[in-house]
Amino acid sequence: MEKKQYTIGEFGRISGVSAKTIRFYDEKGLLKPVGYSEAGYRYYDESSIVTLQRILLLRYLGMSLEQIKETVCNSTLSLEESLQEQKKLLNEKKRHLDRVIDAVDKVQTAEVGQTWENLLEAIRILEVSDMIIKQYRSDDNLNRRISLHNYSTGKLPWADWVLENLELSEGMDILCLGCGNAANLVAMAEKLPRNLTFLLTDYSEGMLEKAKEGLAAKLDVLREKNITIRYEVADANCLSLLGSYDRITANHMLYHVEKRQDLFQKVKMLLKPEGMFCATTIGEQHMQELYEFVERFDSKIEVPFHRVSCGFRLENGKEQLQTVFEDIECVICDSDLLVDTAEPVYEYVYSFPGNAAELIKDRKEEFLSKVKEIIEREGAFYIHKSTGMFRCRLKKEIEWKE
Repeated sequence: MEKKQYTIGEFGRISGVSAKTIRFYDEKGLLKPVGYSEAGYRYYDESSIVTLQRILLLRYLGMSLEQIKETVCNSTLSLEESLQEQKKLLNEKKRHLDRVIDAVDKVQTAEVGQTWENLLEAIRILEVSDMIIKQYRSDDNLNRRISLHNYSTGKLPWADWVLENLELSEGMDILCLGCGNAANLVAMAEKLPRNLTFLLTDYSEGMLEKAKEGLAAKLDVLREKNITIRYEVADANCLSLLGSYDRITANHMLYHVEKRQDLFQKVKMLLKPEGMFCATTIGEQHMQELYEFVERFDSKIEVPFHRVSCGFRLENGKEQLQTVFEDIECVICDSDLLVDTAEPVYEYVYSFPGNAAELIKDRKEEFLSKVKEIIEREGAFYIHKSTGMFRCRLKKEIEWKE
């Protein structure tokens, strides 16, 4: 049976979207007609309605037209899969709006002297959080960044270094906060002790899906070792998990958490008496050579990670943690980057949240050429890494004796 087709006027009437807007989406390559009449008039059908609905939702979520085009035009999702994906994105938007509302409430109810501090927190949430949500909606940008770290000078790969410092033993229960795509866990699967139980949590449903996909490749290993993995969407700013854990990890994510002290108190409740909270982060000079290169290449490129990480770094993390933990050890990972090919540097910068991709995509060859100049002159592009782990144990209760 032949599908019913609509003129642009009919399509506009049934969708509630003006013909002008539909033409605009056509010009931008987002919503092409399914055909044309002999007179050159556009025709649309039911598939066009599906595409239009997706475009409008992605615009509501704050995506640029460029991002929408990349998402819509490269999609092979069925209608059901598309709606499921949209539901995930809307849930993330809802959680972000809850954060914003909570921040505004804090400003309204702040005591004298705290108004400006809470107002600044609200600004940070509005400026940064939505950007980060979009960044971690899928693991494409995360993988772009991870690939640069293949040029590490460290004695151990990052995942092995983390595993060594977690000091896991058979039968432990582990909670991973902000697990992302679980790349570390995938990399260390063969080296894990037996009979472990993991709960992987992340703010983003999309990231948890990627974690499941990655760990599916290790299913045989995990079964053989009797390792159980569960997944749960959770916001570290208002954690409502139950349970008791030998290890709780927060890898390169605490600087995204506005309510860190609330989280540390929750960790205290969830940690077993002899358990350990392990939080990796970066230092002030992390990737400084790269950021300086980007500034020289185009000072308009935003480098938000450098700013975002200020909240919890190697230099200021201990003083925040010691309100809850007594035994705090900071272990530094001795590792830098010596990059001898230009493409990974470009991919890393392209992955920055904000305007980086937009500003460098049309100047890719120029960017690569500048990196190659450094490699030819120095032998490699040297980038200092400042990374480490805080290993924290609970304050011991004082025993009073008669």
